[in-house]
Amino acid sequence: KMFFFSVNSAEQFNFNVTEIEILQNGNMIKGLKKGTINTNDGIIITADIFVYEKLLNILTAKGNVEIKDTNRNLTIYSENVIYNKNKEIITTNKNSKAIYEKNKFIFADSFKFIRNENILNANGNVEVKDSLKNYIFNGEDFTYYKNNEKIITKGKTEALLESKYKVTSSDMIFLIEQDNLSSSKKTKIEDNNSQVYFAEKFNYSINKEIFKGEKVLIITNYNLPKSDKFFFKSAIINLKEQKFIAKDTEIEVHKEIFDNNENDPRLKGLSSFGEKNLTVVKKGAFTSCKKNDNCPPWVINAQVIKHDKLKKQLIYDHAVLKVYDFPVLYFPKFFHPDPSVIRQ
Repeated sequence: KMFFFSVNSAEQFNFNVTEIEILQNGNMIKGLKKGTINTNDGIIITADIFVYEKLLNILTAKGNVEIKDTNRNLTIYSENVIYNKNKEIITTNKNSKAIYEKNKFIFADSFKFIRNENILNANGNVEVKDSLKNYIFNGEDFTYYKNNEKIITKGKTEALLESKYKVTSSDMIFLIEQDNLSSSKKTKIEDNNSQVYFAEKFNYSINKEIFKGEKVLIITNYNLPKSDKFFFKSAIINLKEQKFIAKDTEIEVHKEIFDNNENDPRLKGLSSFGEKNLTVVKKGAFTSCKKNDNCPPWVINAQVIKHDKLKKQLIYDHAVLKVYDFPVLYFPKFFHPDPSVIRQ
């Protein structure tokens, strides 16, 4: 059977169902045993059961529900859907899935889709993935502002980017067209090479693989032997090329050097920059003495300290050796083995 019912010219539902029931003097219409409903503004709904409340202008659909919004290139699937036509709000619960433009997928327990603003809120066990750009997000509360191509998350959020970086943070902002991810909350980034980055807040360009962070801690060989630590007040890091520039640097090298686990080799400086095999610290200081409350027994201060990882050397420009905080020797140029060398 075909049933047609019009509220007015702006709010019109066309019912195409196998069985229909009209109740409450025509104020309630039930569509039974599967069917399809079309609206005059691009909505197509298929479901097992429909209930339309005329006075409220609300349509409820249950069982294998599919909603196609042809004007917004969106398809929503769920087990239960409520469409408030006056407010143009579609809500779902239980096993909800949304597909945008055939490559963006959103899974959640429930959705709230505000049609006029083109905003989709996903809540509970949320997963967002893009099969073209190769990213996956997981969390509990995501809002997708489609017109601005922006996703805002609430609470703990995890992101897997290009199968290379895992980002764990909270309250993220993802600008889709700019390929930019950010948060003002504590963040952890793990890469495929056992290197981990922590930051108080961050901004990350996904396509350029450039990470900007405040109060950054980098740990190499994370949870493995011979792990080094880099502390930066702020830093810009090219993750792809392993280059960085930073303020207020402190580097702690693994202790297992010189056959002595009591060492605490560390390098501090006002600023630094570097790449995979070279780190340069300006206005720096190096010591390997064990940390204590007093000044270390010896320290080398220099205008510039270079750590050449290929030569395994620490190289100094305008260096001063201090013993118990007293200057003892001055070296215009000076180098010694880095902490990875046991004897030289």
